[in-house]
Amino acid sequence: MGMWHDLLVPLQYDYMVRAVVVSGLIGVVCGFLSAFVTLKGWSLLGDALSHAVVPGVALAGLLGWPLAAGAFLTGVLATGAMALIKVKSRLREDAVMGIVFTTFFAAGLLIISLTPGGVDRKTIIFGNILAIADRELLQVVVIAVVTLVVLGCKWRDLMLFCFDATQARTLGLPVVVLHGLLLVLMSATVVAALQAVGAVLVVAMLVTPGAAAHLLTDRFGRMMWVAAGLGGGCALVGAYASYFFDGATGGCIVTLQALVFGVVFLWAPRHGWLAERRRARGRSGSGKAQEVRL
Repeated sequence: MGMWHDLLVPLQYDYMVRAVVVSGLIGVVCGFLSAFVTLKGWSLLGDALSHAVVPGVALAGLLGWPLAAGAFLTGVLATGAMALIKVKSRLREDAVMGIVFTTFFAAGLLIISLTPGGVDRKTIIFGNILAIADRELLQVVVIAVVTLVVLGCKWRDLMLFCFDATQARTLGLPVVVLHGLLLVLMSATVVAALQAVGAVLVVAMLVTPGAAAHLLTDRFGRMMWVAAGLGGGCALVGAYASYFFDGATGGCIVTLQALVFGVVFLWAPRHGWLAERRRARGRSGSGKAQEVRL
C-alpha cells in the first residue's frame, strides 16, 4: 500500500497533473506528425525549425504577445527564406538550412541576451512545462487539436506526397499546397513541443517515435498510430517520472523515447537488428548447404 501511495504522490499537485496531461497530448501530436517526417526524410528540417522559432519566442515575450504567435511567425519566415535562397542559388538544401536556421537561432539568443527582462533563456532552450501558464496551456491545446484534425482529414494526401511527390502531382494533388501545409503543421507542432522539451530537444520528439514505428510495421496507417502511441506514452510517463528523478521534464521524456527506440532497434520482429542477423545467418547457411550439394 505504501509503494502505491508513493507512486500516486505527483497526482496530488495540480502543476504535475497539468504537466503530465499536456506532455502526453504534445507527445501524441509529435508522434503522429513524426510518421510523415520520417517518410519524407525531413528530420533535419525539424531540427532546423526548432531553432528557427527561438527569435519569435524571444520577441513575443518582450512585446507581451502569445509565445505561439511569435514562434509561428519566425518559423514561417525562416522556411520562406530557405525556399527563396534555394531557388535563387546553386546551394544544396542542407547548406541553406544550416545558414538560415542557425542565423535565426543566433538572432534569438542575441535578443534574449539584450533583453534580460524578457523570456528566460533556459525556458526557451530547455522548456518549462511545470510552470506553463493558463494562456500558454490554451495555445498548446488549440495547436494540438487543430493539427490532429488536419492530419486526420488529409493524411492520405500527405502520405502520397511524402512517399512520392511526382506521383502525387501526376494524380492531380496540389503538391505545393501539401508541401506548405506540412511545413505549417511542423512549425505549429514545434511551437507546442517547445513548452515541454525546449528548442534543443524538439527534434527528438518529431523524429524518434516515427523512426521506431517504421521499424515495427510496413503499413503507413498502422505506423501513424504506433508513432502516436509511442510519442504520447513516452511523454506522459517521462513527465510523470521526472517528479521522482527530480530532473528536467524534457530530458526524461526524450531519454525514455531513446530507450524505447533502442529496444525496438534491437528486437523489432521483422526489421530489428537481431532479426536481420538471423536472416543473414539463414541465407549464409542456405548458401553453404547448396555448395555442399554441388
